Formats: sequence, C-alpha cells, structure tokens
Amino acid sequence: LKGGETQAHAKLSLFIESKLDGYATLHNDPSNTYSSALSPYLHFGQISAIDIYHAVKDVDLPDVPVFLEELIVRRELAYNYAWYNPLYDAYEGLPAWALKSLAYHEQDRRPVLYSFAELEQAQTHDPYWNAAQRELTELGTMHNYLRMYWGKKIIEWSPTPKEAFNRALALNNTYQMDGRDPNGYAGVAWCFGTHDRPWAERPIFGNIRYMNDKGLERKFDMSGYIARIEKEIALKNRLS
Repeated sequence: LKGGETQAHAKLSLFIESKLDGYATLHNDPSNTYSSALSPYLHFGQISAIDIYHAVKDVDLPDVPVFLEELIVRRELAYNYAWYNPLYDAYEGLPAWALKSLAYHEQDRRPVLYSFAELEQAQTHDPYWNAAQRELTELGTMHNYLRMYWGKKIIEWSPTPKEAFNRALALNNTYQMDGRDPNGYAGVAWCFGTHDRPWAERPIFGNIRYMNDKGLERKFDMSGYIARIEKEIALKNRLS
C-alpha cells in the first residue's frame, strides 16, 4: 500500500468513480471490494474526513447517505467511545450488562479451544475465519463485516471472555494498518456488546450477539471471499 496525501486523494477519486455507485448494497459483501480503502490514510492523517465529506456530499447517488453514515456517524461514535471511556482498550470497559452475562457463562464448555499462536497463524478448522485472519496478517486489513465474525469466533475459541478480548485487540493492533485507532478499539469492543443490545441468551456468549458460518453462507459468496483473499495475497507476494 502506497502512503501519502496524493495517493489518498487518488484512492478517494477511484472510489467515487467506480465504487460509490453500489456501495449501499455491496459494501458488506466480503467477496467484493466496495469499501473506500481510506481507513489507513485517515488513521495516519494523510486525508481528513472533512475532505472526503466535501468530495462525496453532492454526488447524485442514493449510496451517499449510507457512506456518510459510516464516515461520520460510526467514526465519531468510535472516537466518542475512546474519548469518554478511560477503559476503552480494556475488557473492564465493556458495558455492565455484557460483563455480567459473559461472567455468568465463563465456565461454559467451549467446543474447541485454540492457542494465541494458532489463531495468529490462521490454523483453525474454519476456512472463513482463516481467510479473514490471513487478510489481516498478510494484507494488513480485514473486511469490516468479517471482522465482526472474526471477533465473535475468538470469544468462542478462547478459555475466557477476557482472554478473548485481549487476543482480539492484540491481533488487531499488531497487524491492522489502521490499528491502535478509536475505530479499532470500538470495533473489537462491539464484538463483546459495546454499541449493541442484549440478545437471546445462549452458551458461552450469554446475551452477546452471536454469529456463525451458516449466516455468512446465507448472505454472501464465501468461496468468492476466500478466492479473493488468496488472489490478493499471491499478487502481493509476487510484487514483494
């Protein structure tokens, strides 16, 4: 990934020209690449959210409000979380209802447990999770929808919810190009109930929202996602 202000604005122009049309319906689909890819540039201060807003706001497409909600509302919510919660990067900073529910189910039997090294090296039984983890470690990014699933599975495969939180945060901060950022802290915390509501109680997760591979398969072309990641990794390796 090339850095710098010029490259950031080139990425923005490319997004407006070729990906903004269709963003509302396709940006959650991991088999496609309809994200703006601007997060690293925002994180390192090479483009501002104000610049992006002014470039996009008058484009005559129904997708614009959806994109601006992600850029402004969701992003500011994450910054608000990091600013006002002194425990934004700690398990103890999660909502009280989530902590209580996770503690109640802490002793629940986990069907499978993985070490941190196994997770880091994408050595699980789940091909979708492995692809997301490889996208993170080898490409420095992860599709936003898959990051939700990724975090949920770390809860399921870790000895305790607190260890799961610390693992997810360590992996995100180590490998994500825009890690160590309010969006990253809020994104990991969301997997554990932050900015969400209680759901039906179930083992391990308690009242935390649950996600599984069947849900991914119903919504998306997951074989297409795996193929896309393998292709991008192969291209990166050829060019490096």
